[in-house]
Amino acid sequence: MRVYGPWVSSDRLVDLQQIRGALLGRGVPIPELVPAADGKTWCRFGDCVMEVERYIPGSPMSGAERLRVGMLLLGRLHAFMADLDVVRPPPLANHLPQDRAVDATAAATAYVLEHDPSPMDEHYCKVAEELAGMLPVHELPTQLVHGDYWDNNVLFRDETVVAVLDFDFAGVRPRVDDLALPLGYLLTAGHGRSQILDLIAAYDSGADQPLTPQERECLPLAMARAALFFLQYLLMPSNDDAYTRHARQEFRDKRGPACEWWLNAFNSGTISTATFR
Repeated sequence: MRVYGPWVSSDRLVDLQQIRGALLGRGVPIPELVPAADGKTWCRFGDCVMEVERYIPGSPMSGAERLRVGMLLLGRLHAFMADLDVVRPPPLANHLPQDRAVDATAAATAYVLEHDPSPMDEHYCKVAEELAGMLPVHELPTQLVHGDYWDNNVLFRDETVVAVLDFDFAGVRPRVDDLALPLGYLLTAGHGRSQILDLIAAYDSGADQPLTPQERECLPLAMARAALFFLQYLLMPSNDDAYTRHARQEFRDKRGPACEWWLNAFNSGTISTATFR
């Protein structure tokens, strides 16, 4: 059962269901929808819309072989999604557009600095602003992409993908932004350049069109923006004090350090636009 946030309209949900239905028809392992009592594929729960999918047991995408298989499938998924579109873009997504990186980061850091910042908060605010300011904007082709392709959104049984879940953030953007989430996480978690290049090769083997040299150059930049986009959750309106405390703590413990990792990597030359050529 999936209950969407109140910012997701019924029209947006219908868009997502149509996209998933089209991909299911093209062979992507997506759970079938279970209709409500009146035959509709969604219903309301208070201010929210909700749906039910057929349950498919599986375990998350982890380990070298599953990652390889998962990245190959992502290439195929992008090929299948290239001629699809979404009428209503996601009101919220795990994505930071290139041309909004500086302004969106400044808004998030301003919020932190206005609400009793610690010295560590102030440090990470400076780090995030500096990182955002050093990421250039490049024109790249766009298409419909998954938006959250990682971990428990790709379920395996043995070494076979049995379900691709969570198209909640699907939208039209550069496809390297879809690769940035899983590959950027792996890189900061200690996977080496050669391992990331192997996963990019797996993606290319599944895609209709392999990544272009320009897309490869822009991939490290997209990975760094993936660290920055989490800051937008600081700005989500909430009357829940627990949520606010959690978001601030996550900024100190995870998001700020991730931004600092990328800033140091770029400044030291460990990572550059030539890293994945």
